[in-house]
Amino acid sequence: MKCMQCGFENRREAKFCSECGHALETACPKCGSALRGGARFCDQCGHQTAEPAPIAPLDYNQPQSYTPKHLKEKILTTRSAIEGERKLVTVLFADAADFTEISGMLDPEEVHQIMDGCFRILMDEIHRCEGSINQFTGDGVMALFGAPVAHEDHAQRACHAALAIQRALKVYGEKIYKDLGVAFRMRIGLNTGPVVVSSIGDDLRMDYTAIGDTANLASRMESMAEPGEILISRNTYRLVNHFFECTALAPVAVKGKEGLQQVYRLERTGKAVTRIEASAAKGLTRFIGRHNSFAALWEAWGKASSGSGQAASLVGEAGVGKSRILLEFKKRLDEQGITCLEGCCLHYGASMPYLPFLDILKILFGIEEDDREFIVKKKIRDKVDGLGENMAHMLSPLQALLSVAVDDPGWLGLEPQERRERAFEALRDLLILSSQDQPLVIAVEDLHWIDKTSEEFLGYFMGWIAASPILLVITYRPEYTHPWGSRSYYSQIRVDQLTSKSSTELISAMLEGGEAVPELRDLIITRAAGNPLYMEELTRSLFENGCIAKEGAQFALIGRAESLQVPDTIQGIIAARIDRLEESLKRTMQVASVIGRDFAFKILQTVTGMRENLKKSLVNLQDLEFIYEKQLFPELEYIFKHVMIQEVAYDSLLIMRRKELHEKIGQAVEEIYSARIEEFYEVLAYHYSKSENAEKACKYLKLSGEKASIKHANQESLQIYRQALEILKSQPESQKRKKAIIALIQQMLPPMVFLNYPGDSLRLIEYGEDLAKKIPDEKAMAVLNARLAHYYSWAGNTPLSMDYAEKSIRYAEASGCIDLMIRTVCGIINTYYVSGKIRNLIEISARLINIIEKQATQFNKYDLPIIPYPYLCSYASIALALQGRFSEMQTYLDKGLPVAMESNHLVTMGHSNLFYAFSLLIKGEYEKPIELAQMSLKCFEKANSPLFYIFALTALAWAYCLSGDLETARGYCDKSLKMHKDTGIVFNLNMPYYISALIHYYSGNLSMAKADAEMATKLAEGQDSLHTATVSAFMLAVLLTKMDPENLTVSEAIISEHQKRIEREQLATFHAIGNYSLGECYAHANQKSRALEKLRIADQMFHEMGGMPHFSRRIQDICQGLEPLSSGDDRPHD
Repeated sequence: MKCMQCGFENRREAKFCSECGHALETACPKCGSALRGGARFCDQCGHQTAEPAPIAPLDYNQPQSYTPKHLKEKILTTRSAIEGERKLVTVLFADAADFTEISGMLDPEEVHQIMDGCFRILMDEIHRCEGSINQFTGDGVMALFGAPVAHEDHAQRACHAALAIQRALKVYGEKIYKDLGVAFRMRIGLNTGPVVVSSIGDDLRMDYTAIGDTANLASRMESMAEPGEILISRNTYRLVNHFFECTALAPVAVKGKEGLQQVYRLERTGKAVTRIEASAAKGLTRFIGRHNSFAALWEAWGKASSGSGQAASLVGEAGVGKSRILLEFKKRLDEQGITCLEGCCLHYGASMPYLPFLDILKILFGIEEDDREFIVKKKIRDKVDGLGENMAHMLSPLQALLSVAVDDPGWLGLEPQERRERAFEALRDLLILSSQDQPLVIAVEDLHWIDKTSEEFLGYFMGWIAASPILLVITYRPEYTHPWGSRSYYSQIRVDQLTSKSSTELISAMLEGGEAVPELRDLIITRAAGNPLYMEELTRSLFENGCIAKEGAQFALIGRAESLQVPDTIQGIIAARIDRLEESLKRTMQVASVIGRDFAFKILQTVTGMRENLKKSLVNLQDLEFIYEKQLFPELEYIFKHVMIQEVAYDSLLIMRRKELHEKIGQAVEEIYSARIEEFYEVLAYHYSKSENAEKACKYLKLSGEKASIKHANQESLQIYRQALEILKSQPESQKRKKAIIALIQQMLPPMVFLNYPGDSLRLIEYGEDLAKKIPDEKAMAVLNARLAHYYSWAGNTPLSMDYAEKSIRYAEASGCIDLMIRTVCGIINTYYVSGKIRNLIEISARLINIIEKQATQFNKYDLPIIPYPYLCSYASIALALQGRFSEMQTYLDKGLPVAMESNHLVTMGHSNLFYAFSLLIKGEYEKPIELAQMSLKCFEKANSPLFYIFALTALAWAYCLSGDLETARGYCDKSLKMHKDTGIVFNLNMPYYISALIHYYSGNLSMAKADAEMATKLAEGQDSLHTATVSAFMLAVLLTKMDPENLTVSEAIISEHQKRIEREQLATFHAIGNYSLGECYAHANQKSRALEKLRIADQMFHEMGGMPHFSRRIQDICQGLEPLSSGDDRPHD
C-alpha cells in the first residue's frame, strides 16, 4: 500500500507508513484520490474500487440455487395453496441450434462455458418476467409462465422473455463467435394451455402434468423454428396479437394434431403496452354508462386547476372500465391544451424501481425512444434550467433515474438511502415547479402492480400536492390498499358494473350491423355481470368459436350455452386474483365454487368444518368483491359476483378433489335438509353425479326424472334419465347393473312417448330388450316389446308393430300377472286400432276394464304415463264407434271421462276428451266434439305433449269442417299439417290430409281435394291403417267420379275392394259410409236410380246404428238434387 504522504510502498496489511509514520489511506487506482473506509466506488471519478464478489456456481438440478429470492419467497409462501391445482400457462421451450455440431468442434469445457453463460441469460430474462424454469436439458430449457403462481398476462410475459432472450443472445453470440469462431443461436417455441401443478418441494422442484398437448405443441414450435427465431402457436397468438408484432407463416402439419396448424413468428413488441391501448388500436366501442364517474373526475380537476391540489382514485375490478374513463378524461384535457403526465405500472414490473415515474419523466422532458445519451442529458438540463435558479441539485438524481451517466462524480459515493432521498426530492420539486406554469394532471395506472419504491414515493408526494395546482389520478383494483384515504383532498370514485340498460347498449355497440336476439343478449349479460371487458371478450370468444351467427338483422346463438368456456383472457385475470389470496380464503372460495354460484352458509360450514373463522373469511371475500351476501332469511346464502369467478375457482381444482367435495356436499345436503329432501333431489343428483358415488347419483337422478315427469317437463325428465343411464353404463359388468339399466329404460318410456320417441329412443328400447333377453326377464320383455309395438305403430310400420304386439302379449300372459297384462295392453292397443284389428281391441280392452273395475283400481297408473282405465275406455269407445255400436260406445265414454277428469292428470284428461271427440265425429256430430277437442288441446299444451296436441288440432279441423265453418277448419288443418312437418311425426298424418280434402271438396276446389285425398290414401295404406285408408279411399272415389263420370268404374272398384277388407272386422260404420259414397258416385254419374238405392241402403244402416246426422243430411241434400228418372236410366242395379 502506497503512502499518500511520502510515497513509500508498505505491505498491504499496514495501517501506518513504516517510513514516515503517517496514517495510511486507500487510494483510487484510477485517479489516485483518497477513499473513505469501506467505499466501493471512488467519490471523485466513480471508479469501482471493490472487487466484485465471485459468481457462485449454479447447480441446474437444484431450483433454489438459481431462483431469485423474491420469486422463491412468493412460491414458498403460497405453496400449500397452489399444490394440486390446474393452471392455464404459457410454456416456453428454448434449445441451442446445431448444438451437436458445436460440441464436435469445441472442447467439452468450452461447450460447458458457453452453455453456462447461455443459461444465465435464460434465467435472468425468464425470472425477470416471473417465469419458472421447470427443466434444464443439456442444450436448453423448459419454462412455465403462469405456474406455480398464476399471472393474468402469462402469454405476454413469455413473449417478453423470449424477445429479451434473443436480444441478449445476439450480443452473447457475437462474443462467442469472436472468441471461439462458432455461431451460437437458439430456437424458441411457445404454446398456451392447461397444466396440473402436482407438488412443490422445499427445493422449489415442481412436479406438473401437462393436459393435452400443452407442452408437446410448445416443443414442436421450438423444433420448427429457425436459429434465432421465435415461433408461437395460435393459442398463444390469440392472447398476445394486440401487444406484439407477429408474422403468420404457412400452416404446417404437426405430429399428433389433426389438420394443419397455424404458426406465427414473434417479431417484436408492438406499440400497445396496456389493454386499453390494445383496445384503442382495434377501435373502441362507444363510451357507455360511465358519465357519473367521468363527472366526478372532472369535478376534481376543476378544484385542482383552481389551485387546490386533489388526488382522485378510480377503483374497480379488472375490466370494469377504469382505463377507459381515464382515456376519455385525457381526450377532454387534450381539447383544452392540458397535458396529462401518465405512467403505468406493469404486471411484470414489480422489480423495476420508479417504473411509472420513468414514463412521466420522459413525457415531461420530451425524451424519444431513440434519443442518444447526450440528447437525453441536454433535455434534462434544459428543463431543469427553465425551472429557475439554484436547481442544479436536481440534475444528478434525474440523470440517475433515467439511467444516463451522472455528471457529478460524488453521486455514486452517496449511501443508497441518501441517493433515494435526493431522488424523491428532485422528482417532487420537478413536478410541483412544473405545475406553477400550468395546472398539472398526473395519472398513475394499475397501482395493484406498483413497485415498492414508486409506492413509497407516491405516499411521499401525496403530502405535497394540497397547495399546488395538481390533480393526481390513480387507478387500482379493490384488493389494493393504501393509507391515503383519510386526506381531505383525496376522493375515491367507485367504478362498478354497468347497469342492465347500459350493458344492452354496449352489446348493441359491439354487434355492428345487427341486434342480439334476447337469448344471446341475456347470456352475455348474465355471464359478464356488467363488466365491459368480460362482455367484449365473451362476445369475441363466441364469434371465434362459431357460436354466433347473423340471421338477417339479428345475431343469434348457435349451440348450447352450457358448453361455453371462460375465455382465456378472463380466466387469466380471475386466476391471478385468486392466487393472490391468503390460503384460507382461497380454499374457502374453491369449496364454495363446487357448491355452485349460489351457496348456503350451512352447507359450506358443514363441508369445510370451519366454525368461527368461516364468517370472517366470507366477509373478507365480500370486501374483495369475489362474493356478495344474497339473503339472510330464511337462511344465510351467498352468491359469486360473477359466474365466471365461480367457474375459474372450480376449474382450478383437480378432478379428484372436485369429486371428493361433490360427495361431501351431497352428504351435507342429505343431513341438513333431511326433513324436506324432495326439494333437493336435483341438487343431490348434480353433486353425486359429479362424485364417485354412482349408486347415489343414479338414485337421485331417477328421483329427479320422476319429479320432472310428474310436472310434465318431459324433455328435462328424459335428459335426467339419460345422465343416469350413462353412469350405469360406466359401471363394471354385472347382473345387478343389467337389471338396473332395464328398470331405468322402462322409467324413460313415458317421456319418450310424450315427445314422440326423440333421438335414439328406439335404440335404447332395443338395448333394454336385448339385456332383458340375456337375463332373462319376461316381465321386462313384455313391457319393452309392447313399447316397440307402440313405436312402430306411430312410425307407420304396422306389420312390425303387430309382431311386437303379439310377442308382448305372449310374455304378459305367460307371467300370469294382471298388472303386467294391463301395462302391456296399454302399450299395444294403438297397434290393434291402426291395423284394424277392432274385434281383438274390443275384446281385450273390455276384459281388462272389467278386471280393473272389480279391483276398484280405476285411478291406478300402473307405472304408465297415462291412467289405464280411462285410456282403455277411450279405445273401446272409438272401436265400437267404427262398428256402429254407438249406444255401447256411449257407455264406455261415460265410464272413462269422469275418472279422467277426477284424476286431474293432464294427459289422461286430454286423451279421454280427444277420443270422446273422435268417437262422436265418426258418428257425424260436431258441436260437442268442438268443446271436447278444445279441452284436450289445453290439457296437452300444459302437459307439453306435442304428439297429442297435433291430434287435437286435427279433431278441431274435422269438427269445424262438419259444422260448415270451412275457414276455421282450414286454419286448424294447416296448423296440424305444419306441426306434423316440423316435428317429423308421421303417425296419423293421413287424417289432416283427408280433412283437407273434405274442406276443398265442400269449397268446390276439386283438383286440390283430389290431390289431398290421394295423399291421405297413400299415407294410410303405407301404414297399413285399415279404417283411415278406407275412409280416404271412399273420398277419393267420390272425387274421381265427380270430376269425370267416366271414372265411375274405377270408383266402384275402389269402394268394393275396401268394403271387402272391412267386412271381416265388422266395421258397420264404414260399410254404411261405403254405400253412401257409392250412392254419391252414382249421383255424380247421373245414374239416379242406382244412386237412390245405395243412398237409401246407407240411410237405413245409419238409422239402425242409432243415427249419423251428418251423413243423413248429406243423403237428403243429394236426393233432393236428383231429378225424376229419365228413360235412359235403365241399367240393371247391383
